[in-house]
Amino acid sequence: MIPDVDNLIKTVLTVSTFGHSHLHGESHWKCVAWTGLKLAPEVPGSDPVLVFLFGLLHDSMRLHDGHDAQHGRRAGVFARSLNGTAFHLPAEKMSLLAFACDAHADGGISAEPTVGLCWDADRLNLWRVGAKPSPVFMSTEPARRREIIQNASKLEGQHVSWGRIWREVELLLAG
Repeated sequence: MIPDVDNLIKTVLTVSTFGHSHLHGESHWKCVAWTGLKLAPEVPGSDPVLVFLFGLLHDSMRLHDGHDAQHGRRAGVFARSLNGTAFHLPAEKMSLLAFACDAHADGGISAEPTVGLCWDADRLNLWRVGAKPSPVFMSTEPARRREIIQNASKLEGQHVSWGRIWREVELLLAG
C-alpha cells in the first residue's frame, strides 16, 4: 500500500503548509499516529495503515494554529492527490481516509472503527493545548476509558520516530 514510507513522509513534510507548528505540526502528527496504533488492537475492524496515514496527513494543510475550519478538508484533498503515487489505496479505503481527514475537526463521533479511532487519537492529544479530552467526544470504547485519557497526557513530548511508528503498523499487520 505504501511503497516507500520515507518518501511519503518527506513529500508530506515538503508540501505541508504548517508542519513546523509545535501545536499542529509533525510532533502532533506522530503522537496521533502512535496513539491510534497503540489503541488499534482494542478496536476490531480498524485499519492500522489508515491510522498511520491519518496521523501523518490530518493537520498537514493547516494555515495557522488558530481556528482554520477548512484544514481537514484541505488535508482530505491532499490525501486524495497522493493516492496512486505516494500510496495505493482501493477506493473504499481512500474514501475512509479522506472522510476521516475531511471531518476530523467537526466535533462528530463515528461508529466506523477506523474513522472513530483516528478521531479519538487526535482528541486524546488535546492535552497539548491545555484541554482535557472528554469521553463524551470519543468514538471508541477504549478511548473513553479514564486511564487511557489520563495516560494520553504523557504522550506529549515523546519523540517517537516515523520509523518506529511504521514498524508498529507492520507488527499490527503481521498480527
